Amino acid sequence: MSWKNFLEALCNCREYELTPLETEVLMCLQETKCPTKKDLLEIYITSYSIIEEEAFTQRLKNIYKKFQITGKGYKLPQLHKYLTEKYIQYQNKDIFFSQIGLTYIYPIFPSDTFGKEIDKLIHVDNPEQKRVDILQTFAPNLDDYFEHLTRCIQNDVQVRILLAWPYSEAAKLRENVLRRYANTSISDEINICDYVIANLETLEKIIRVAGGSKLLDVKLYDTLPSLAIYRAGDYMLAAPFLHGSLAINTFQLELKLNTSNELITHTLRDDFELMWQVARRFYPDPNINWRNDLKILFTN
Repeated sequence: MSWKNFLEALCNCREYELTPLETEVLMCLQETKCPTKKDLLEIYITSYSIIEEEAFTQRLKNIYKKFQITGKGYKLPQLHKYLTEKYIQYQNKDIFFSQIGLTYIYPIFPSDTFGKEIDKLIHVDNPEQKRVDILQTFAPNLDDYFEHLTRCIQNDVQVRILLAWPYSEAAKLRENVLRRYANTSISDEINICDYVIANLETLEKIIRVAGGSKLLDVKLYDTLPSLAIYRAGDYMLAAPFLHGSLAINTFQLELKLNTSNELITHTLRDDFELMWQVARRFYPDPNINWRNDLKILFTN
């Protein structure tokens, strides 16, 4: 990994929470030589834009705080030493997490974060990025994104939803597993058929509000996926279907697509596309009683 790629990856680490402007400052640091603050300022002005020294100093102070560079003495050499040691550590590893697209691991589904990622798509210029994909047995949090998804459809963002056909053996198996192994607070309430229908009712409302747009595509599957996937553009959250927990209540892998090593992200995208191909399209049309059609979707 090059020094530049290392810095880019480090700046994207959520634990440091660097702003884009602070990232620009860090990207001006060189691997082999620690510049003075004056030299670093000159490099910044040449590489990015003109800035007052006072504002530049404040950005450095923020960076020191976020990297926990404290104590007496000049802090820029301390920061450079810290980064150099970190760089050596990463070089000694086979794969650096950011290279495979893994940027963070959440203990449960980060609802607000995914909502913000969906909203970002409205302002994206690249049509390839204007896409939301959701793969679930049923999505307990789908109602949370009613307004987000409606705005997306109204702003030319393609939305694809993959849910279990609620009358399938796969859905029954997942339901039995959850009832048997989940904690008592949810085990007695699990009814996948009712939950999928509730999801379809939410999608029906979105279709009604958005005016029946073809940008919302819904499919149902009768097989067993291994992961729940939530994608917004080049942002993805993936979580396993564990025996004792809903997928949104277990750890979530936060991934960035189109990374230098696509071993994980490419595999997950391929799995979604494969399931999309074998699933059957179902449109919860507000103008018809689609519940009868739902029951016979896979019977012919």
